[in-house]
Order: sequence, then structure tokens, then C-alpha cells
Amino acid sequence: MSILIRKITNRWSKSGVIETSEKDVYEYGLELILFSLLNLAIIFATAAVFGRVPESIALMLAIVPMQAYGGGYHAKTHFRCFLIMYIGWWATMHAVLPIFEAFAATATGIAAILIIFAVAPVSHVNVGMSSEHRLRLRFFVRMAALTVFLAAATLTWLIAGGTRFGITLFVGLGIAAFSMLIAHTKNLIKPRVQMR
Repeated sequence: MSILIRKITNRWSKSGVIETSEKDVYEYGLELILFSLLNLAIIFATAAVFGRVPESIALMLAIVPMQAYGGGYHAKTHFRCFLIMYIGWWATMHAVLPIFEAFAATATGIAAILIIFAVAPVSHVNVGMSSEHRLRLRFFVRMAALTVFLAAATLTWLIAGGTRFGITLFVGLGIAAFSMLIAHTKNLIKPRVQMR
């Protein structure tokens, strides 16, 4: 995969599509996109085998936008990221959803909203963010979280046959919030450890 990505960026650089000085950025971006698509393809292939495609779509609709714009825990390698994502998906589909009831899922959604409103967006300690950009992201993430929460509540409590999708959205929102909380805690702890 890395060799293919390097060939693509080399070709772009030689043809003048990108600046040679920006090749590393494009390589990283392409790698991130390709590995993310590969992760999702493997998850959805497994979901198809086990008849969990609709729930998997609902779960990803709740998690991916929150993680992309609100931040959260990031693994150090693509393989670790894949393992965490895949194991998390498997555990959610086969251990969490079968036992989660509407009240517990709603409570999870409420807790998630509180966490997201308190800490999002969570930036990586090595990446700066202007206060203006942070405010725009905060607004977007809060509105997205509220949208997911309202969709989950509507499906869970008001639409016949929508309960399992609503519960899945609540769980996805909870996972995203937990990821943000872990990243936020790491950001608070890391500077203190470095100061010692």
C-alpha cells in the first residue's frame, strides 16, 4: 500500500499536480483515506456475512462524523486503528446491542451529549487549532451530536420497528463521546508528564 501511494504521489509531483515539498502531506492523506476505506470495507463485508449491515450503517453514521470533526482517540498505527475499529464493531454488534434496552441506550445518549458538549472538539496535542476554527468545529459537532441524538430518540421511542436502529445510534454516539473523553484526558495528562 505504501509503495502504491508513493508511486501515485511521485507521478503527481512529476506532472506538476502537487508541489514536491507537499508530497509527504499527500502521502499521509492518501494513506489515511485508503486505510479508512479498507477498514470500512472489511467491517461491511463482515456485517453482510452476519446480517448486520443496517446496524453497521447506523453505527458508522453516528461515529464517523463525530470522530472526524470532534476528534477522539487515534491509534499510533493504521493496523492498531483497524484492530480497535474492528473489535469495537464486533463487540458492539454481538455483545452490546443484543443486551441494550431503550432506557439504557437513551441514558448513554444523554451522557454522550454532555461529554461532547464539554470536551469537543478535541485536537491532537501536536496539532494547533485557532480559536476561531475551534468555535466553528464546536458548533458543528454539537449540532451533529444533537441531530444524531434526536434521530436516535425518534427511532427508539416514536417509530415502530425503529428501536434497534435508534439504540445503535445512541451506542455510536456513546462510543464517539468515550473516544473524545479518552483523547481529552490524554491531552490533559501528557503536558503534566512532560513537565516532570
